[in-house]
Amino acid sequence: MTASTALPDLSATGRKLRTLLLSSALAAAVLVGLSGEPAGGSDVVSVPDETPAPVMYLTFDDGPHWLFTPMLLDLLDRYGARVSFFPTAEAIVDRWDAATTRDLLNRGHTIGNHTWHHSDLSRMSADEAFSEVAMASSGLERLMGFSPTCFRAPYGEVGEIAAMLGPRLGMSLAGWTADPQEWRDPPIQDAMSYLHGRERDGLVVLFHDRKWLTLHIVEQVLKEYSDRGWVFDALPACMSDDLAAAAMHSLAPGDAPAGRVNPAQRVSGGTLVTGWAFDADLPAGGLYVRYTIPGSEPLLAGPTGVDHRFEFQVDSVSAGDDESPVCLWAVNAGPRRHDASLGCLQLPES
Repeated sequence: MTASTALPDLSATGRKLRTLLLSSALAAAVLVGLSGEPAGGSDVVSVPDETPAPVMYLTFDDGPHWLFTPMLLDLLDRYGARVSFFPTAEAIVDRWDAATTRDLLNRGHTIGNHTWHHSDLSRMSADEAFSEVAMASSGLERLMGFSPTCFRAPYGEVGEIAAMLGPRLGMSLAGWTADPQEWRDPPIQDAMSYLHGRERDGLVVLFHDRKWLTLHIVEQVLKEYSDRGWVFDALPACMSDDLAAAAMHSLAPGDAPAGRVNPAQRVSGGTLVTGWAFDADLPAGGLYVRYTIPGSEPLLAGPTGVDHRFEFQVDSVSAGDDESPVCLWAVNAGPRRHDASLGCLQLPES
């Protein structure tokens, strides 16, 4: 049986983080053996043939941690990486508020269901397991404004509810295909060698953002694989079409904006950047987006239209040869709060 002995950190240290403080993420505690087979209950993620670069999906279970998760989010921004988080719902509901959670989503990351208590569903009856997972979805919906679309079972043990996930809970199963077991504190090079041996387009890597060592391993992964032309994205099954509608429904005047940036597209003469941004103080649109490009002062794009979408082009000369990502913020139109980070994205190679 493939399972993890890593236990989640459910201490109360670091209650709800203020939105302004850092950004949020969530982390993991399911562990898989080092066999060559996919683990955690899902098939290998397929990547479309037209994908121009190999894709790696970094995932983080069992968070959020009051210190390491915000540090991880900053690290991901530096490389324009997007990832998927699977927090225990009990922990994130206790430690974060809706604004902090929204900040993580604004940056292009996703959040999936990882049960309420980090329970081994194989030891529970079908009714107990269903209640555990449904309660987690309800807690996440209160924070995100919509229900999660993907589920990762603690220890990879789905138990008797596998057939209920889609029809009754509206989620698909999200497993992993590589687990460097960083919770065991291996040397960084050992973790990297393990990943080298399992390299494939669409690799899904299991990490835990409650470990200091995780930050160092992830930094090495981001640096090495970015240099080799890989891109880092959130799991497609965890991406919800309800994000924009939920933000527009839940935000009130005075709240910080919400938004999301789409993957950059190479066009003639540069790169096209598109996305949406919404501020309840400008319900009919008209919001500006601030962005930075290497070697330049912050610039303004917009305003957004009545559909709250924005679009601008970064020309090849502006981008230069610097490999730093383009970072974006939705400019707060209200009297209070702060500009909302929309994360960073790496410009595609010419």
